Amino acid sequence: MKGWPPAGQKRFRILCVEDEAQLRRDIADELAEAGYDVIEAGNGEEALAILAKNRPDLVLCDISMPGLSGYEVLSALRETGSDSAETPFVFLSALADPRQIVDGKRLGADDYLVKPIDYDLLLATVDARLRQIERIRAARRQGRPADAATSSASFGLTPAETRIASALAQGRTPAQIAAGFNISRTTVTFHLRNIFQKTGTSRQAELVAVLLGAEGMR
Repeated sequence: MKGWPPAGQKRFRILCVEDEAQLRRDIADELAEAGYDVIEAGNGEEALAILAKNRPDLVLCDISMPGLSGYEVLSALRETGSDSAETPFVFLSALADPRQIVDGKRLGADDYLVKPIDYDLLLATVDARLRQIERIRAARRQGRPADAATSSASFGLTPAETRIASALAQGRTPAQIAAGFNISRTTVTFHLRNIFQKTGTSRQAELVAVLLGAEGMR
């Protein structure tokens, strides 16, 4: 399976955060063979140091690691700005515990892969998530964020929910929305919960894909 996008276009950069050295190397080799550029981190602290200087197109991250957990890496990434808020984030875990999946989704994870890693599934997941975020960015470049308000009406969003949904479509983080609208983060979270429920989505990228007419991935 070849990496995306096609030859001649930008190679996507993926950060792989995994404390098991051999598994990390195997994942990196698979991704490199598929055409991706890969940055490796052996723990959460290394990952945050890399993220402070680099902006990967997608992050693969183990949940249980010495020091910072994958949850903490995700939370730190989501707080650093609008671009990082939409960076696809995929958890890797040895445990197929539904509670871990729920916790990850609540923090903003996009996907969840269980060890031992199925590399065909890994590559398909990476490809799908990168395609989704590129469709969202292409829609923004074409000036379609303004259409988000119109799309919101079809889901029965209230005026307040429509404003917040439109702000998300423009790439603003919940913290930026709270500051810009002079409301609390709790209020933003309350509205987001309603927005996700009405639109049948669970993540900012999914919601934006729906509002901008891109094909969402559930």
